[in-house]
Amino acid sequence: MIKKIKSSAHRFSTVMKRLRHENSGLAMVEFAVSLPFFMTLSIGGVEIANYGQTIMQVNQIALHAADNGSRMGASSALAAKQISEIDINDVFTGARHEGRGIVLEGFYPWTDPGTGKIVSRGNARIFLSSVEPVANPNPTNKYKMAWQRCSGPGTHYQPTYGKPATVTNVNGVGPTGRQTIAPPNGASMFAEVHYHYRPMLLSGFSDMTERDLIAIASMVVRDQRDLTQIYNSDGVTVSGCS
Repeated sequence: MIKKIKSSAHRFSTVMKRLRHENSGLAMVEFAVSLPFFMTLSIGGVEIANYGQTIMQVNQIALHAADNGSRMGASSALAAKQISEIDINDVFTGARHEGRGIVLEGFYPWTDPGTGKIVSRGNARIFLSSVEPVANPNPTNKYKMAWQRCSGPGTHYQPTYGKPATVTNVNGVGPTGRQTIAPPNGASMFAEVHYHYRPMLLSGFSDMTERDLIAIASMVVRDQRDLTQIYNSDGVTVSGCS
């Protein structure tokens, strides 16, 4: 019996010595331990990169909308350039085409806090406005929003910097310190884009959460423009904001 116990103890000791020097599974154990941290860092990095790229795209859409708006209109060597509703619609068409990568025309689920029901809301809304002097000449250096047009399914969004009915005698349009003004007898196009950002994964791999992005841009109208009205001889649907 004593010999059997000693033999068993010897075998156990031999096995333990072998295990002490066995490291063939060490890499697998280290990989299993580090995998959750590696996955979190990798997915979090991708989310942050996607967020930064989305911000850049929304800003580019606003910039191009303002730029295209400043160039639109029918050229004439004998008269000021006239703009029409179809010209404005073309600007919005270009913006929507540019925003296909971020699904500018799409929808997202939103929970109504009043009813608790889930409804669909539009991803984005684009506001294009004409900033003009209140008078020509303009000794008071005051400006107005002469007209505004809108596009996009996000009809719940409202312009941050006002509407023609309220912006009638201001120092400029836009955030304090970098407001848009217009030259004498001219105009500036002010574009404002609202976009609802949703992370690629909503499982907590990063701190990215759903949020609304706002981008603005403005461009001075290059040519002499007929500011008396927006023409609509083609009878196209007006991109109204109601």
